Amino acid sequence: MSTDETAGREVELFRPSPETFDETFGRVAAGKVIRQLFDRAMGPFPPNVEPFSLVTREGLDRVFAELQLQEDDHLVDLCCGRGGIGLWFAMEAGARLTGVDFSPVAIAEAEQRAERFLPNGGAVFVVADASETSLARASADAVVCIDALQMLPDREAALREARALLRGNGRIVLTTWELDESPSGRTPLADVGQVVEAAGLHLVLREEHPEWLERQTALYELAIAADGDSAEPAVHALAEEGRRVMSPPWQNARRVLVVAELAA
Repeated sequence: MSTDETAGREVELFRPSPETFDETFGRVAAGKVIRQLFDRAMGPFPPNVEPFSLVTREGLDRVFAELQLQEDDHLVDLCCGRGGIGLWFAMEAGARLTGVDFSPVAIAEAEQRAERFLPNGGAVFVVADASETSLARASADAVVCIDALQMLPDREAALREARALLRGNGRIVLTTWELDESPSGRTPLADVGQVVEAAGLHLVLREEHPEWLERQTALYELAIAADGDSAEPAVHALAEEGRRVMSPPWQNARRVLVVAELAA
């Protein structure tokens, strides 16, 4: 077997699936300690947001500001997970929300959560792939994607879809990791700005946030300390992830915030 064929097979092994994330989101939804650890290391977060991303509370405040949402705007949350972050943003801005995720378990959780943030409606959640949402073209005033781009098998396709969803003056705000040399499969990107521009978008801002990495490490250390035979499944999974990520080559990762707009 050639090197290229071997690399291709490795990528396939690491490719995320709805079933994998159904299991992950199910564990997180059933956990209590996992929410406490996230709040302690990355928060505190507003009630019911319960993020599973590795962006700090201050970082999410910055994402919200960069979205520049106005009342009655339409926000699309790509790879929305259990929906808390997008719902929080929509509530704060008085905006409408469409959340998209390929995990039916996550979408079911998001639909239940919506009533706590937007009791009069205003939120719709769709089971779909980020690169093919079937949402109306040019229907969004802003698109947000938190800590998911690096896991998508075709990052440019997802960003082209986000571009197609935007109205003329809309913005895309995303967070992810960069790593120059990373393992095959579910990997960070070497240059997020390059991928953004390859998708036909104009790069407005690319900003590194090493303080997010520091708090990420603190979260992993808390999870490892809480791990054991009686640990919640979600805590055990986070501890295992921490043991993997706090070793080479992941230690050289860059944490980035990116803002993009439609190219002129």
